[in-house]
Amino acid sequence: MNFSLIDAVKTALPAALSYWWVYLPVILALILWEEWKDYRQDTYISSMEWVLLEITPPPEVQRSPKIAENMFAGFHGIYSKSLIWKKQFFGGKVPDWFSFEIVSNAGEIKFYVRSTKENRNLVESIIFAQYPDAEIKEAEDYVNQMPESLTGSDYDIFGTELIFTKEDAYPIKTYQFFEEDSGKDEFVRSDPLAPLAEVMSALGPGEHLWLQLVARPTGADWTKDAQKIVDKIIGKEAKKQPSSGQKIVGGIDEALSGLGLLPNAGEAKEEKKDKAEFNVQKLTPVQKSVLEQIETKMAKLAFKAGHRFMYVARKDAFNKSRVPTVIGMFKQLYFNNMNSFKPNGDITTKDDGALKWLFPSDTGFFSEERTMRKKRKIWKEYKKRKFVKKVNILNIEEMATLWHLPGLAIRAPLFPRVEASKGQPPSGLPTR
Repeated sequence: MNFSLIDAVKTALPAALSYWWVYLPVILALILWEEWKDYRQDTYISSMEWVLLEITPPPEVQRSPKIAENMFAGFHGIYSKSLIWKKQFFGGKVPDWFSFEIVSNAGEIKFYVRSTKENRNLVESIIFAQYPDAEIKEAEDYVNQMPESLTGSDYDIFGTELIFTKEDAYPIKTYQFFEEDSGKDEFVRSDPLAPLAEVMSALGPGEHLWLQLVARPTGADWTKDAQKIVDKIIGKEAKKQPSSGQKIVGGIDEALSGLGLLPNAGEAKEEKKDKAEFNVQKLTPVQKSVLEQIETKMAKLAFKAGHRFMYVARKDAFNKSRVPTVIGMFKQLYFNNMNSFKPNGDITTKDDGALKWLFPSDTGFFSEERTMRKKRKIWKEYKKRKFVKKVNILNIEEMATLWHLPGLAIRAPLFPRVEASKGQPPSGLPTR
């Protein structure tokens, strides 16, 4: 929802007691609008046609993930600032998105991109532009190799969505900061995906580890919130913005006031202006570093994105130690008071049950039932590549860190690569 209904109700409650006959129809209309929009969007998404492309890396990728950053800049080209309201209201149209996936089935690692069939040519051309020796082919969906319903089968499952530990403005540690001391008074760059490849290549028969990065391009609106954080760091008091609920109620009040139905509406206290001037010399070295990193993130194209992590294995092969290992891999992306990832507790397939606080040494009510419900939900959403509700803002540098074709630093034993570079035969060969 584009606004908090609870926030709106709290804001409107005092006036609603006296003017319920005005506010109630508006609130009901907003609820009906949201229900209608969700219904039409679900119908539209169900009608979308998708294609899953398997990307086999070339035998040698000697360039840094920078080329993947260029790739994501190309994918950002599908961004449209706004959709025609008629298509949204009547057709339920939503912006297109991609799913960038890294998959290990019994230790064999593969890379996939899922897109609409309409965007297939765009995806292929952009990938070939940055990885000309890669191989791209349409693939059968690997999730279909699993039982239709994992719960109640011979398989067990752990799944979660990864969310930021801090606000979107704070960046994660990107590929540019992955350096290792070579021992020769110089540094060499390491691949941020190397720890993940090690975990994935160690999987045995019956084990599957999947990562899914769903993303759609976004505009620069998110930088408004980032700028507020910048202003706070430099000591500039930001003007307090009304909440969504306050905007809704304020609009109603303004209309009623104009009609003379609501006296004294729309009056607001004038906020004090901060006249303090920014002095960079007052910032600590840590604050300067944070400020620089936030402004760097704001300067690049960005995506609304969500990260899903799934570990699926036969019950006799399920190794729960795989889970913290992968989550720990994402924590390596934290540095210098910036951002990192953590599991979304609302999604994670482990539930302590209702009213856990009443039983501090035990689980709450319906723990097993709630856990099973979460497992069914994330399995369904992973298979359909549904867009996440709680998004992270990732710029193209961060996207390239999380998904790129690996370089020579990754030498996993079951890591398929294109056997030979594609190219034309040399000229001057003898012919018969």
